[in-house]
Amino acid sequence: MDPAPSVRPWRSRALRHAAELLTVFAGVTAAFLLDECRGRAAEREALDQARSGIVTELGRYEVRALEYADSIRESVERWRRADVTGQRAVPDLYRIPGATHPPTAAWDAAVSSGVASMFDPELRLELGYFYTEFVGIHDDYARYRAFSEREILPRVELGANAFYDADGRLHPEIRTHMALLAAFSEDLRRISVLAGELKERLIADAR
Repeated sequence: MDPAPSVRPWRSRALRHAAELLTVFAGVTAAFLLDECRGRAAEREALDQARSGIVTELGRYEVRALEYADSIRESVERWRRADVTGQRAVPDLYRIPGATHPPTAAWDAAVSSGVASMFDPELRLELGYFYTEFVGIHDDYARYRAFSEREILPRVELGANAFYDADGRLHPEIRTHMALLAAFSEDLRRISVLAGELKERLIADAR
């Protein structure tokens, strides 16, 4: 037996409302998924840009740090050869061209924007360690440079004797300074190797 006439319109309205609700739900779900996809795409793009900038930055450190390390070592060795043979020598006033602290803009931007948190946790930790070391090493260089300008540069025009006492012994602070300069050269060499390794890991992480 067919439902009563009064029942059929009610059932029809219920089905129509259910269809409308289903349509609305499907539309909201689709919009949510689309926004989520867009958000993930934006995050991937931000991560790719940050990675590219840091790779470029690390590549520059890898090359420049090694160049500077070699130049400083040659300078120190040249002075040492003269010193051990009893020749009074003026310590080289070595300076890295430009600012005492090279820029770390790519890493700083990744940290401040929060993009750095999207890197693999272990890689992020090692990048943080690298940049902390990098800045610390150049803090040492800033102190070396300040000492050079204060203690070495004013004596250069006076000649080699200005760096030795009356008995022909090198002033202790100058000998310490040269030893610290040699250590700075080795730190630069170490940071160059670390920069190269991290650069390669970032490139591999993008694949």
